[in-house]
Amino acid sequence: MTTRHRAPVPLTALSAGTHCTFHEARLDSSSSRLLRALGLTSSCRLRLCKNGEPCIVQVRATRIGLSKKVAGSIFVIPDTHAA
Repeated sequence: MTTRHRAPVPLTALSAGTHCTFHEARLDSSSSRLLRALGLTSSCRLRLCKNGEPCIVQVRATRIGLSKKVAGSIFVIPDTHAA
């Protein structure tokens, strides 16, 4: 199956267990800097562990809890290859 350009979606639109690639955070610069410090950097891979309040994502070996509002401002590209 050929991978085509996919539009970024809010992290909150995914189901738990989905793997994806970070695209952008539509947040103020202070919040964006904090996310980068936590490991959410340009094009990093992550997995959604839990959708809700809080939203839990795994970046490399670290799990991060995010408010639903913040998670809704993070846009990712779902990985169609992950099983």
